[in-house]
Amino acid sequence: MVSAFISAGLCFLLIVNVFHYSLDLGRRRFVIVMNAWSMYFARENWKNIMILFLVLLCLGCKAETEQYPILFMSSSNIIAPYGLCSHISREGAQFEFCTKEKDLAMMRAIGADFVRTDFDWGYCQPDKEGPIVFSHHDKMMLVVKNQKVQMLGILSSPNSNDYDKWLKYVAMTARHFKSNVRYWEVINEADRLHLRYPNYKPDDYVRQIRDAYSMIKKNNRRAKVLFTSITDVNGKFLSEVLNAGVSDCFDIMNFHFYVNIKTEPEQLFKYFGKCQEVLQRCNIQKPIWFTEIGCTSAPGYADEETQARRLPRVFLISFACGVEKVFWYKSRAAENSDYFEEHFGIWHKDYLPKPAYYAYKTLARMCPSGSKRPTIIRRGDVYIASWKQPGGKNVKALWTSEKNSFLQLKRIENSVCYDINGREMRIEGTVIQLSPSIIYILGDVEI
Repeated sequence: MVSAFISAGLCFLLIVNVFHYSLDLGRRRFVIVMNAWSMYFARENWKNIMILFLVLLCLGCKAETEQYPILFMSSSNIIAPYGLCSHISREGAQFEFCTKEKDLAMMRAIGADFVRTDFDWGYCQPDKEGPIVFSHHDKMMLVVKNQKVQMLGILSSPNSNDYDKWLKYVAMTARHFKSNVRYWEVINEADRLHLRYPNYKPDDYVRQIRDAYSMIKKNNRRAKVLFTSITDVNGKFLSEVLNAGVSDCFDIMNFHFYVNIKTEPEQLFKYFGKCQEVLQRCNIQKPIWFTEIGCTSAPGYADEETQARRLPRVFLISFACGVEKVFWYKSRAAENSDYFEEHFGIWHKDYLPKPAYYAYKTLARMCPSGSKRPTIIRRGDVYIASWKQPGGKNVKALWTSEKNSFLQLKRIENSVCYDINGREMRIEGTVIQLSPSIIYILGDVEI
């Protein structure tokens, strides 16, 4: 009697594992099923089999489903959302000024809408007693304009004794480039400037963002001003500056985050929740840009395949949470040493593409500018992003965070599947195996 009951129960659970749409709980369940069957036929202790039966019964239940909400003020469609950071304004072996034509051409080829780079004060005014000139940056901007890439310019921080000269540099830069540069970031990572200038305080940035905003708007009314890029959302710097009443001194909020080593992109959901909490507490409602996020492929960090797998997940999670634009750091890897900073790029020093190059290009093709903002749900271990392209075609992106898993497709008609590199895939049947490497499905599919 007991044996018949157990046999019937195990048969039922096998059916659940094959046909229930919550197969996304993963391969682990199949392993447990097979172990249970082997124990049964070996006539092991029936109590152990009963324990396994109860475990299987729990695992056979419907997978948990979680819908991730939009956290920030954002548009219903993503518009020109793809950016890349590049040092096309700086000279030297580790920078891209001398190869800016190739760098920008490759950006455009993969679908990047924006480039972010520094408008260093030192290049504009090599001699602090001399005139401000823009011949160096004019050469760069000519190539940017020819490639039809938009620019996010970074304004340098002032030196302690040259504040009035710094304001003049800000004003003249905004005026000189008013036809070609609409977006200005006032100082990169000001919350880390105390590492370079020990006496630097949040009050210093309050003064700088107020004065810079006034100077930029006075010289280019159409310009949009970005808050400094924040690296530590939990730090005192951000709260102290925002609570100083600067909400009318910038147009766009700005954060930096990295997915290195064991930091997977799905940790962004928690990170964005903390960002939202701080902004709400300080009564800030602004569009959010991610002006640096990346993953180094340096030895001891992540390999090139991991870098590629993380890239599209970063973008889709950011879009789904309400981030307007995401800038991957960076374009070219300097690769002059094993130092981690020299391996962030998505193409090599010699401009041969890394796997992340193809992952970026495929994502920009699958979710182009003008698409509906993606939404994301999680079922068990599986993440499902959904959106509609400008032409009306439905798209889904499927992946897991770390381990492989399975997902049951209820219906898949008139659909084409692509891997992370844009290669067409064939799906046999309605059960699909997933991994941290995204799969895209274009067409009518029900999950």
